[in-house]
Amino acid sequence: MKVATQEVSPKSKVLTPLRALIVGHSRGEQDSILFELRESGFSVEHTVVESRADFHAAIAGNNFDVVLADYPLPSWTGLDALVDLRRTGKDTPFLLIAGSLEKEVAVECIKQGANDYVLKDHLSRLPIALIRAMTEKSLRDENATALEALRVSEARSRDLMEHAIYGISRVSVEGNFLDGNPALLRMLGCTNEARLKKLNFHRDLFRFPEEHARLMGTCRELGQVQGPEVEWRRCDGGIATVRVHVRRVTAPYESETFEIFAEDVTELRGMERQLRQAQKFEAIGLLAGGVAHDFNNVVSAILGWAEIGFEQSSDNPKAAEGFRHIREQAERAAALTRELLTFARHQVLQPRAVDLNSVVGVLSSLLDKVIGKHIEVKCLTSPLDSVKADPTQLEQVLLNLCINARDAMPEGGRLVMETEMVELDEPYCRFYPYVKTGRYAVMSVADTGTGMDVETRERIFEPFFTTKAQGKGTGMGLAAAYGIVKQHGGFIHVYSEPAHGSLFRVYLPVMEGGAAEGVAPKTLTPSMADLRGTETIVFAEDHESIREMARQTLVGLGYRVLTAADGEEALRLCENEKPELAILDVIMPKLGGPGTATKLSESFPEIRVLYTSGYSAESDVIPNGAKGRYLQKPYSPRTLARLVRKILDEAATVETPDGRCVVGRGSLLPR
Repeated sequence: MKVATQEVSPKSKVLTPLRALIVGHSRGEQDSILFELRESGFSVEHTVVESRADFHAAIAGNNFDVVLADYPLPSWTGLDALVDLRRTGKDTPFLLIAGSLEKEVAVECIKQGANDYVLKDHLSRLPIALIRAMTEKSLRDENATALEALRVSEARSRDLMEHAIYGISRVSVEGNFLDGNPALLRMLGCTNEARLKKLNFHRDLFRFPEEHARLMGTCRELGQVQGPEVEWRRCDGGIATVRVHVRRVTAPYESETFEIFAEDVTELRGMERQLRQAQKFEAIGLLAGGVAHDFNNVVSAILGWAEIGFEQSSDNPKAAEGFRHIREQAERAAALTRELLTFARHQVLQPRAVDLNSVVGVLSSLLDKVIGKHIEVKCLTSPLDSVKADPTQLEQVLLNLCINARDAMPEGGRLVMETEMVELDEPYCRFYPYVKTGRYAVMSVADTGTGMDVETRERIFEPFFTTKAQGKGTGMGLAAAYGIVKQHGGFIHVYSEPAHGSLFRVYLPVMEGGAAEGVAPKTLTPSMADLRGTETIVFAEDHESIREMARQTLVGLGYRVLTAADGEEALRLCENEKPELAILDVIMPKLGGPGTATKLSESFPEIRVLYTSGYSAESDVIPNGAKGRYLQKPYSPRTLARLVRKILDEAATVETPDGRCVVGRGSLLPR
């Protein structure tokens, strides 16, 4: 193998570098070849090989601009050299230079990839053939580069489409899907593209035909439409809310198509509906709580005076009967007020560790009397962790749900109560913004009744909303259940479809390390004669009728009562008195209950305090650690008297040297 650099002709001004591999040829033929190239403006660096082995070594270790091969070679041919070169994958221009070449051989060489052949007695054609071969090689290289760039671009576009979170597709004028990316398949619940292509965009997707007509009309008129939200039917029967962008595409020699870009906003809209509903219920709750607060004062006065009148009319049966009716109606009003407070989450709770299975067990034994024999009742319980709750309130929730299920099955059916433990994770809570992650005890009630449509489901927890006939219900049962569950830090989910029954699931957060307590034993209600006393009580209440009712009740039982319309007046009355008990409304003009209690405690360290309010949210203004009991309005005179006596007895109990507990009124109780 020989490598040489041809001298440059002084007549050449612009020289083109050329690395040539010369295969075969005598020394004289090589000089002629190099002369023709030099005269054509090439600066040639050439390598000469004779054997096939040297040829392989040369093409393996170098990149030549051209191979110039003789045809007849010792023990091989120029065609062999051509085949060997192409097998390496190299596209180096290959020119045969032969003394003579049969037509069939020349054709075969061209078929195998030779760029041209030049006869030795026409070497003047060599530069032209070489320039043409190198130009074709340059064009092939440019095309290969462009094709590679196109391939990369197509791969990137395909990857972008495959991994896009937006659904992308092309649709024919007739509505046939021409293609679709994975996001669109997921959006429509299609398992593969073949299933997608069985759908028709115009006929099968849109839940409301008028939305399709409006969308396509605008697109045909303006060429595109951006951003409207529509509802699509999924292949699995569900409904997806999507924001769509449609563009009309027309091109020469191609059929008109539509490009579809769709964003699935089903989850987003679901979260917005949940948030709006929570905000709506919060606003209704504030209104209900405010109304109940003012109404409670009125009801307290009516209930108290009715009970006093009833007690004082024992010798007048007709009057007593009238007071009894007034008291009954006042109690109904008080019950309605309590339901409003429960919905507003302002009911006073008595929480303790509770096992929901015990709540279900207690209620299931009573359901036969409430539900009726025409409905089959079944209970399915699982081991549960304890929840911190007021068991009486939870029984009310379960009872309301069961009664609601009963009313949905007038012709009979099946009611199933079930308990289970669940753990809610972050993805679940993202869809329900009011839910916190963690472990929950779940209490569910399912029925096979009439079910509900979407509009009804969105309103069932609103106060006074009912689907029953007039006079058949107040519409407060589910509202009260909603309020109780929310006040316990839980939530309710409802699943229902018309004619497919309903399922209510109540989620309550579990306690950490709390053991369920037993049910507290019931105590006998003492008579009014057992509630008498002689202690001094200061009673501060800004509602005049309640103040007077309480004064008459307590004075009638023997107490000395100082009444005031606000805290400052109560303090003035106590300047020359030593009260054992202060009954204080939480919110009063000038000075409220907590402030009054603080000042009284400075003067009378042993004084006991009983706070009253018609709105349990007001209890939040009582400082943490402040001593005192709480009585929620409306309350009856008997309830007030019983609690007053209980507080005073607890305060006056002392231990004697002989081991007995002496109560302030002189009674003896065993230790």
